[in-house]
Amino acid sequence: MRIAFLSFTLAAAAVTASAQPLISHRGILNAASFMHPGLPAGSIARGSLFSIFGALLGPSSASPSLSFPLATTLGGVSVKVTQGATTVAAIPVFVSAGQVNAIMPSTAPLGVVSVYVTYNSLTSPPETVIVTTDSFGIFSIDSSGIGPGVMQNFVSASQLPINTPSVAAKPGQTIILYGTGLGAGLNPDNQPPESGDLPTQVELFVGGQLATVAYSGRSSCCSGLDQVNFTVPASAPLGCWVPLQVRTSGITVSNTVTMGISSSGSPCSDSANALSAPFLAGKKIGLIGLLRSDIMEDVGLKTAGEVTTDASMVTFQQESPIPPAPFSAVLSLPPTGTCTAYTAPGDLLDGDSVPGSDDAGVNFLNAGTPLTISGPTGQLPSARPTNNARNYQPLGFTYTGSLLNSTLFLNPGAFTVAGPGGANVGAFKAAVNLPAGLTWTNQAQTEIIVRSQGFTVNWTGAPAGQSVIIFGGGVDFPTNSSAVFACIAPAGSSSFTVPPQILANMPPTWDNLLRSKDAIYVGALETTKPATFAASGLDIGALVGGTFVGKTVIFQ
Repeated sequence: MRIAFLSFTLAAAAVTASAQPLISHRGILNAASFMHPGLPAGSIARGSLFSIFGALLGPSSASPSLSFPLATTLGGVSVKVTQGATTVAAIPVFVSAGQVNAIMPSTAPLGVVSVYVTYNSLTSPPETVIVTTDSFGIFSIDSSGIGPGVMQNFVSASQLPINTPSVAAKPGQTIILYGTGLGAGLNPDNQPPESGDLPTQVELFVGGQLATVAYSGRSSCCSGLDQVNFTVPASAPLGCWVPLQVRTSGITVSNTVTMGISSSGSPCSDSANALSAPFLAGKKIGLIGLLRSDIMEDVGLKTAGEVTTDASMVTFQQESPIPPAPFSAVLSLPPTGTCTAYTAPGDLLDGDSVPGSDDAGVNFLNAGTPLTISGPTGQLPSARPTNNARNYQPLGFTYTGSLLNSTLFLNPGAFTVAGPGGANVGAFKAAVNLPAGLTWTNQAQTEIIVRSQGFTVNWTGAPAGQSVIIFGGGVDFPTNSSAVFACIAPAGSSSFTVPPQILANMPPTWDNLLRSKDAIYVGALETTKPATFAASGLDIGALVGGTFVGKTVIFQ
């Protein structure tokens, strides 16, 4: 089970003396997606599995086993859902000190409710959450809500292997996807679930393409667990991390997970991602990115201004072959022509990391510090963290009207990056040419983005052979939640439309713009044939450079 990601150290200390259970603020989440409550799909559906994070919620020993009929108390833990004079009992299915999983009653009142956890006759203060008729979350293999989803390739009734990059599906194949949140069940929640399609409208997108859904209802094994049986579209994009989303009632979109698809069902491949194969093979990889972003900030300002920032991204890592479906938000790119999305608490536009973006199998390598970046205007050091983890480091900036001298460093031209070597990786020197950036031709017209309609980006001047990437997102400061998306345009294209399901969980912009931060970027990177470098202790080293043009926007 996933450990609570919300910090509640002070609050936990305050209740230690009384041992009263405490639910973390905004700590009630869909048990599959872990969608933050501040986001559009952050509500809890009737009949679904949900997770409660906190302190002193239950026993420190193993959770008791389950049997039908399920009870409203498990291991001394009970959960109440209250709205006004109405109170219903949730059904706990897993209990521990830091996390309780339960089934939201199919009879729970809709709207804002208060949730209480009682353990050993002590009851927690309430925590609120919104209950809806449907809000689907997809389980992921690593239980983070992102990366490879929990789904089975249907070969025969007795052959149902889990879909992974090495056990890919093929177009036309039937897939069984698992999640929770399709809505109230056909029979009582405490009984073995009755099979049958639920009335909720279900749409499923594979790489942006609408798939045919054959079944959408409870899985026969477990109360609260839903399954969606679908057919991989004949023209579905091929790749190791093809994004997948489920939309219910034509409105609410699930978390985004990935699946492996190949033309014959053999292990997947990504022709446009040079690091895909070595990552999956557990090779030792070095990746260095030199990135410039130039954003026009004009939403809510009397006078528009530009902010230009230079930064480096560096990782030296090896993936353990143990995880069945490794995933990294940096290395596991979607296929060209598709988009993916991530959600999280915090600010994903200001350096906060995506939960679960590196699975338990990642091992970061010591390549020494500092690296030295040399270019047309001189040299700069780039320090590595003491734990050798992936890091982003600012290299320079300037902005409209600044009284400070510009410290921009990544001007177009030839660059080298040299490293002294460390305990795992030897000394190296890498070279790359940073071209001038592309021109976003409809930038000025891209301001108000209606999420239910998607939006189109047009550009000219993309460097030959490089992948054009459109990314962006939004941050909701009052709820400390954010969502981001990334799309890779087909090679040689000059236009791309971001589909509405990818934007569905972008938090809507507040009328008071100080409560939101929303932006879109367009730029290019060499992902197919990046500049490479060699070093002892590395199987492959890659150096990429790119310039991104951005703009502040309003999400409606």
